[in-house]
Amino acid sequence: MPELTRARRALTMTPEQSAIDDAAIISDNGVIISVGRYRDLAPQFSGSVTDLGDVSIAPGLINAHSHLELCHLRGSTIAGQGFMVWVEDLLRQPIFDLPEEALAKASRELKRTGTVMVADIATRFPERMAGFFEKSGFFFIVFTEAIGETVPEDGFVPAGEYALGCGSVAGHSLYTTHVDVLRAAKAESATLGRPFSLHLAEHDDEVAIMAGEPSGFLDLLQGRGRLLDFVPPRKAPTQQAADLGLLDERTLCVHCVKVSDADIETIRQSGASICLCPRSNEFIGVGRAPWEAIRDAGINCCLGTDSLASNHDLNLWNEAVYFRERYQGVLSLHDMLAMMTVNPAHAMGVEETLGTLEPGRAAVWSIVPDDFLQLFE
Repeated sequence: MPELTRARRALTMTPEQSAIDDAAIISDNGVIISVGRYRDLAPQFSGSVTDLGDVSIAPGLINAHSHLELCHLRGSTIAGQGFMVWVEDLLRQPIFDLPEEALAKASRELKRTGTVMVADIATRFPERMAGFFEKSGFFFIVFTEAIGETVPEDGFVPAGEYALGCGSVAGHSLYTTHVDVLRAAKAESATLGRPFSLHLAEHDDEVAIMAGEPSGFLDLLQGRGRLLDFVPPRKAPTQQAADLGLLDERTLCVHCVKVSDADIETIRQSGASICLCPRSNEFIGVGRAPWEAIRDAGINCCLGTDSLASNHDLNLWNEAVYFRERYQGVLSLHDMLAMMTVNPAHAMGVEETLGTLEPGRAAVWSIVPDDFLQLFE
């Protein structure tokens, strides 16, 4: 049965009509049929009407990078002391536990704050996470994380068909994942026609490890029996990713804290997208990505919360406020909203379903907080 939803304002994120005052959206079976002014659409409409009141709505938000397998660790890890200290502490946590109540709480938080799609990294439970998202009503991509030295005989992505999402593959990092495994992971995602995700240039130790320079973090890993045969490529992380064929228009590079102007240009030329996780980077203490240079280069930029082991919440609006308040340059309301809607929709290949409020898209939206809007007044 058709439904009409009314709001004071709709920020549609479409090029033709980005904002509509006294807006109405008519939908049927979960798909938008019409978007326009209430006074124009209401007289011809027959069906149920929901008035959201004095609020602004935007397309449903897309969290471009999360690790919900760690959602039970909120408030349990050490903050602000660097990547090595954070990882050492993380490895002491019950990372192989995943209580149902923690997942349920995460689901409620995501829904309450307007997130409708999650690009999630699953190291341990990809099938369980896909089932969780499907059952909870989220659109999703669950990236099975490729790590270690062995390419699985049956591939990385578990079998399974879902109505709201799919599985793909992510590389954990250029130093914890063997080059053959990284190539195989990228190839499988390409065969599936799905995005590939990669943690890239997140911290100083990563740069040192790739360059063959001393690294306390490498010593830690080798002390645990990892990376014993690692041969440093003696390149910047971004250059190594490019040389391995990991960067193209279906790649999402996550973090990119330690990138030079040359690295940014390499990513731009590849057509890859970047997901920035500013509060996670601050929480761990790895530094701040060159947001302005990345955006000025014209790279498709998204926002992600990362995990609750390295962030305080899963609220993308809080991520956006943090970003806006510290951004040194011109950043419009449309620019900021794009990093949570149309940009990640493009990166995930779901722009025909999500990212804008227009006919043919899913009838999902978010309510824009007033304090967020005030940042652009």
